[in-house]
Amino acid sequence: MMIFRIAWRNLWRNRRRTQLTMGAMIFACAMLVFSLGYYDGFLWSLINNATEKENGHVFIALPGYYANPTLEDACSEAISSQIPASLKPEIKGVCPRLQAYALLSCGTGNDNRTQPSQIIAVDYQAELANSKLANDMVTGNFLSGQEREILLGQGLARKIRATIGSEVIFFSSAADGSIASEILLVKGIFSSGENMRDSSLAIMNLKAAQQLLALEDRVHSHRLFLRNPMQAEEIASQINSGQKGLEATPWQSIFPQIADILKIWLGVQLFTVAIYYAAMALITFNTMYMAFLERMHEFAVMQAIGLTRGLLAMLILCESIVMATASGLIGTAIGACVNLVLFYYPIDLSRWMESITWGGSSIQPILFCVPSLLSNLLPLLAMILLGFAVAALPTWRLYRLKPVEALREG
Repeated sequence: MMIFRIAWRNLWRNRRRTQLTMGAMIFACAMLVFSLGYYDGFLWSLINNATEKENGHVFIALPGYYANPTLEDACSEAISSQIPASLKPEIKGVCPRLQAYALLSCGTGNDNRTQPSQIIAVDYQAELANSKLANDMVTGNFLSGQEREILLGQGLARKIRATIGSEVIFFSSAADGSIASEILLVKGIFSSGENMRDSSLAIMNLKAAQQLLALEDRVHSHRLFLRNPMQAEEIASQINSGQKGLEATPWQSIFPQIADILKIWLGVQLFTVAIYYAAMALITFNTMYMAFLERMHEFAVMQAIGLTRGLLAMLILCESIVMATASGLIGTAIGACVNLVLFYYPIDLSRWMESITWGGSSIQPILFCVPSLLSNLLPLLAMILLGFAVAALPTWRLYRLKPVEALREG
């Protein structure tokens, strides 16, 4: 304990140099914690935007439907009995979906506008309980269960000049070959962040779509929403091994680009740590080596009166570790607090930039961080290791120090 007190006092013999060095170390550590938290926030935003709205974490349908969807390939709406009981605690909820293509028309006479559209029919209660589809509403309200309701993508509503309360004519072919036609009322307008998709996407109630398309009690797919998205592959594999009539596809297979990023994510974090601390190592090394050179005469005297090289080396090592650990703890605390604030109160940057579509997901213009144990501990541990590393050369020089020559030079 005594040696740590002496090391701390030695650091403040040159107060200005120590303050500047520790300030740089604290800043580097805090920025690194923030950067890793921001990267995690970016990654989780990609995953959540891709899975928690429309696609879900596991896609269940008839074999071959995902690769080649057709209107007739519909499975039973009841699926609960076909999911193994051991998996149910891991599943937050199930959302049945029906998908079709139709012509949507709005207006009369010369003002009539018609657009081909993709229709997604949903169970509004299941969506409100499990997915974040309702969060995309721009104007109006989400579905409430009335049969004649429809939601339009922002781009689609603009193309057919529809507003809240407008009547839209739905025209399509049913599964039995008959004509499906109905007049629907626009309940709301949404924006998913993907402009191209919003220009042709509409959402309506599942029951109404089943009646129109002659698919009573049948759906095209079930979307499982899990408590832990990272378990999607394991759960899909167990469902496939137990069910021959259905095929489960995890989100990693639907969005392979995002899954590939996950595989190299730890490497990205370690590379980021290396970049931040490479420059920091030079600054800290300069401080420790200058302190050693200034005290070379002092070390020679201490050796001459009998103090061992081992104790002197431990003193230098303690000075470096104390400075690195103190800086790391303060920097980690600052960075973690920033991440925590941005986790609960992300900053919306949509005023200055637009969302970007990549890998099947939309990247929203928000400054969002996800604090994690790894993003907090990795910079701190790396800073402590840095303390060991920068003390290596002064310690080596100390072991080669000859007291007589050092005293003569002093």
